[in-house]
Amino acid sequence: MRKLCGADKRKLGINIDRGVLWGVEAFAREVAAAGFDCVFTMGTDADHVDRVASLCRETGLAYESLHAPFSGINAMWFHDEAAEAMFAKLCRSVDLAAEYGVPIVVAHLSSRDDAPHVTDAGIENFTRFVAYAKGKGVAVAFENQRKLGNIAVLFELFENDPSVGFCWDVGHEKCFAYGREYMPLFGKRCIYTHIHDNHCVHEGDEHLLPFDGAIDYEKTARRIAEAGYRGTLTLELALPENPGDRYAELTAREYAEKAFAAADRIRKLCEEADSECGC
Repeated sequence: MRKLCGADKRKLGINIDRGVLWGVEAFAREVAAAGFDCVFTMGTDADHVDRVASLCRETGLAYESLHAPFSGINAMWFHDEAAEAMFAKLCRSVDLAAEYGVPIVVAHLSSRDDAPHVTDAGIENFTRFVAYAKGKGVAVAFENQRKLGNIAVLFELFENDPSVGFCWDVGHEKCFAYGREYMPLFGKRCIYTHIHDNHCVHEGDEHLLPFDGAIDYEKTARRIAEAGYRGTLTLELALPENPGDRYAELTAREYAEKAFAAADRIRKLCEEADSECGC
């Protein structure tokens, strides 16, 4: 296998949540010390975004994405006041991304198994959202949730638009999609990842550290290699916020190092898969 230089390696990222048990500042510094390259946060809290942006400047971390709000996202498939309110929330995340130089906003398209069917209203609303983000110089990465139809329609609609891409959520695929695989369908559009583990049980969205659940990461790595995705491998974890939470017994340093080791292990699996598929 060709030895990869530092510039060739996929970068590694992780989320930093406002409520993290050890404090945002302490955790961000440990994340940087552990070897992570990039971070992301929710894009709903301007104070938190400002705080993390400052920590990124201090530690050398790249602020790579914001996650747009998703509570109430089903409203986007209608024409009513709730849809306009949701649209405004999505655009607020874009505004924050543009203000702080964050290049990607990740967005859901639906929520729950009883999400509405694809509608003309929804296509119009998400088209407006993409146009708004594009006008601000921000890319939109639509994330797989439960429904195939809505994401397929939008990727066909924006087939030739480089400002619209796919965020592959590895964990959601294994606990929401009834066995459906998204990377063979949309991998060539992949510009971002959300990587986490669970026990592959429907509705069991645990957001565990990789290798603490049941997801096959050798297969995950093959899917990444086959798609030709060389972007950041980003962990989206349920960080402990209270003393009784999973992983709360660890220090910030121990957790960051454990998370980095898991992400780096996935990176190595991807490198092996690159070689096997001739990528």
